[in-house]
Amino acid sequence: MVRMRILVATFTMICAWSCVNAQSVTTHMSLPAPTGTYGIGIVHYLLVDQTRPEPLPGAPETKRQIMVHVWYPVDSRTVAGRKTMPYLPDLQEALPKLSSGDVKGLFRPSSFKGVDALPATGVVENSPIAAGTQHFPLLVFSHGWGNPTFLYTAELQDLVSHGYIVAAVDHPYDTAYTRFPDGTITLFAQDRFNQQTKVNGLNAYAKERVEIMGDDNRFALTEVLRYATQRSLNSPFYNRVDIGRIGAFGHSIGGLAAARTCQIDTRVRACLDEDSDDSRGSPFIATPINQTEKQPFLLFVVASADLWSPAIINPSDADLAAQKMTRAEYGAVLRSHQETETEQLASIPGGSYRIKLFGVPGFSHRSFTDQTLLDFSTNANSANVHNLKIAEAYIQAFFDKCLKGDMNTVLDSNTPVDPRAIIDHFPEHR
Repeated sequence: MVRMRILVATFTMICAWSCVNAQSVTTHMSLPAPTGTYGIGIVHYLLVDQTRPEPLPGAPETKRQIMVHVWYPVDSRTVAGRKTMPYLPDLQEALPKLSSGDVKGLFRPSSFKGVDALPATGVVENSPIAAGTQHFPLLVFSHGWGNPTFLYTAELQDLVSHGYIVAAVDHPYDTAYTRFPDGTITLFAQDRFNQQTKVNGLNAYAKERVEIMGDDNRFALTEVLRYATQRSLNSPFYNRVDIGRIGAFGHSIGGLAAARTCQIDTRVRACLDEDSDDSRGSPFIATPINQTEKQPFLLFVVASADLWSPAIINPSDADLAAQKMTRAEYGAVLRSHQETETEQLASIPGGSYRIKLFGVPGFSHRSFTDQTLLDFSTNANSANVHNLKIAEAYIQAFFDKCLKGDMNTVLDSNTPVDPRAIIDHFPEHR
């Protein structure tokens, strides 16, 4: 099939669900250890937005509700030996509702060998925040289609260990499953996805969901800041958030949602997109081509290797015929996509970066998640860990520069994290 649209290549699609017979395994493996000095705490919030109806169930009296998991720095010594949060903590409860096929999809390219085989985490629930008076930057995170935020544990743990608070938003009906405190579990809205993409196309449905996810992020930010500034709410991060240093980032459709968050919320000072754009070549799917964001922006390019790689993927004549497109028309679409992406990045007043990682062996769209790390028996695991470390280094560098004022990051170095990474820098022009 011709990979005409990056949406098709980059979004993790979730199909039907039923129960799985999990193999019992007792050996726990580990994700890559965080590289910072802080330990990791977490607290979970059910947030209900009384100003917005939930669009999918169709009941006007139902208000939009989301789960937000706030990860924050703790003193490593104070949590040593304490019970840690299980990996994918709600998976056991969700399994009876999930099919074997979609559990396979949830963990691909690794495989699911049972809850007991999942890695241990270093995350301690409801722990006191790190001692002192330091105020930490706050990042809002959005997952890719179908992925619960806990499938990004390695990435989120690493950021927090370097002194960030991360509010990770589970967007109901866009994750494989979302479990609420009362035990209710919502699944990916597969029927709606099938209907809307068949009638209006994938891009239109993605645009609709990005608007919802962007509004979720804005609401989550408001509520997390309320918890951070009101002593009576007894949050572990009370009075420890630097409200002037806020960023947003996300993976796949969550990257588009992060870009949208910067467009609609001026409290956010920098945004990062982990590998997604739309049918026009734009990471700003909700707005016209001439509208971007004002804040600094970083775009990772991985799945769109057919657009930028020197070895451009050449579709077969049969592929082109199925798309009702000539080879000349296909080439024109690619050039238009490239031009749009470059022009938009160059027009962002706060400046932007584009980091191309498609030349790094084994780096895929899922390398931003834990999914490539969960098959500990594979010989490729060390390469997968290396690839995650590349992404982590550039993510941290971007936010260190934009939110912490660090002007000596790997983004400013003549030596890339990996020599096969290509960095395009578009300077600010306020």
